[in-house]
Amino acid sequence: MGESVYGIVLTGGSSRRMGTDKATLVVGGVPLARRAAQALEASTSHSVEVGPGVSGLRSVTEVPPGSGPLAAVVAGWAELVRLTGRKQPAVVLACDLPAVTPGLVSWLAGRPGDESVVPLVDGVPQPLCARWSVADLERAGAQLAAGERSLRRVFGPGTAYVAGADVERAVEGVVGGRLVEDVDTPADLARLGLAPPVEGEDWIGLARTTLPTTAAVEWATLPSCGAVVTFAGTVRDHAEGRDGVEALAYEAYEAPALARMAAVVGDARARWPSIARMALLHRLGSLAVGDTAVVVVVSAPHRDDAFAAGRHVIDTVKETVPIWKYERWAGGEDWGTGAQPVRSV
Repeated sequence: MGESVYGIVLTGGSSRRMGTDKATLVVGGVPLARRAAQALEASTSHSVEVGPGVSGLRSVTEVPPGSGPLAAVVAGWAELVRLTGRKQPAVVLACDLPAVTPGLVSWLAGRPGDESVVPLVDGVPQPLCARWSVADLERAGAQLAAGERSLRRVFGPGTAYVAGADVERAVEGVVGGRLVEDVDTPADLARLGLAPPVEGEDWIGLARTTLPTTAAVEWATLPSCGAVVTFAGTVRDHAEGRDGVEALAYEAYEAPALARMAAVVGDARARWPSIARMALLHRLGSLAVGDTAVVVVVSAPHRDDAFAAGRHVIDTVKETVPIWKYERWAGGEDWGTGAQPVRSV
């Protein structure tokens, strides 16, 4: 699998909307660029970074610097061919895709055949989360030399385009529709449960990475508050009538779920006006026993309101937010036994 495939991660450029270099953004304790590099290293023979050298991989720069992703891919592949003396396909990743997992890279690298493999999200090809064939990498170089800068025409007629739903079925922990959900603004970070909001007093997010409990507590701690109450719901090893639970997965209608979560927090604020800051973060995707599935953090001047609001939020989330649990245990797998109709807030 990885013996005949290279890896290229693109880290060049910074986000004007983010106000910082996205490659160095820390998610789950690891910078995005390093996360992408680790995913590539596990399933490729050689990998390089095209960018400023923030991933831990050998790095090169496209010529001229900042000339776009086509030039970056060409530069990365040229360096790999120069180092090894061999032309091989390459898995290409942009660094700002937090939904990309080592399993996805392994699947791309291990797909049979020599053609390019390009996931589709809502019917749109994703060339910066794809395996590029030798023929298409050579075509990219020729197009770049001819003055082309776009990725739109780089893939040849033999390309395997794979729907996001099919990728999701093939790769555990990957949700096809979020393969290319990148981070461009501080609001994206908060919504994806990656970092606190830069403004406002509510942090509401659905995350596919480890929930940032410590960051939420630090964000909620204010000089005006004498109480910060934290609830963390974790995956246990049993459920009603199901001993030996090994893992579970959460699924959600994401936009309605985020809207309901916001309504739950708003309802708590109406009931306890003294509340200062509130964080409500929920995991989606696959979790193991002991993983944190949901975090509620409430700060207030006094503990009574903080405790009451926190309890109200977690209880109401379970009754009103369209998030469902699928369990795998020693005797089989099925939807959680505690499912109930979703009511209004």
